[in-house]
Amino acid sequence: MNDSAPAQEATNATKAASSPAASGQGARGEVVVNVRFQPNGLVNMINHKPQGLNDQEWFDRLCRVASPHYMPLSGGRGAFTIPGDTFQLIWEANS
Repeated sequence: MNDSAPAQEATNATKAASSPAASGQGARGEVVVNVRFQPNGLVNMINHKPQGLNDQEWFDRLCRVASPHYMPLSGGRGAFTIPGDTFQLIWEANS
């Protein structure tokens, strides 16, 4: 029996639970990333952002890999509605 297996499973479970995909899924299993823009078009705020990235970097990365899931909204806002499994892959690649 491998004594490190339970420890590795606990580490993986903790990492998965810290992802917004684990806690931020909507009723249809989607993660909604809300964006607010400044009047000059730069990102003012974005949620579900990995540590180490600023707001603009996270938005730029999501635009490159998840642009079909983006919807512009009125009032300088927008939202990415990304399937949970897809968001999990994006999250792991950027955290």
